[in-house]
Amino acid sequence: MAGKFERLIPDEELSAELVALRRLLILHAGEIQALQLVQELNADMLLSDDTAARLAAKTLRVSAHGTLGILLRAIRRKQRTSQQILNVLHTLPTRSTLHIKPQLLLEIIKQVEDLE
Repeated sequence: MAGKFERLIPDEELSAELVALRRLLILHAGEIQALQLVQELNADMLLSDDTAARLAAKTLRVSAHGTLGILLRAIRRKQRTSQQILNVLHTLPTRSTLHIKPQLLLEIIKQVEDLE
């Protein structure tokens, strides 16, 4: 069953915590809006590939995960096989806009290969 997407726009007022985190971590407008919605909705999780945004979420006591974490979690939860995730990892540089250091990607691929 496909879910329905709804565009959410946060309130205009930022919490004092977000104002401080924005300055400290140099967060961009999109990340601030996502974090603001997390606060307003009392969300349990933030999905972001931005390291600073994930750090800010953790500071706000919200679980935060990026693409690589989600892929590895899919293996642990047996939602995908190691081979399926390896296929995704090998194609990330050419089929996505995710910016990842080649060495980190190789380390993640090695970890997944070691699971087999």
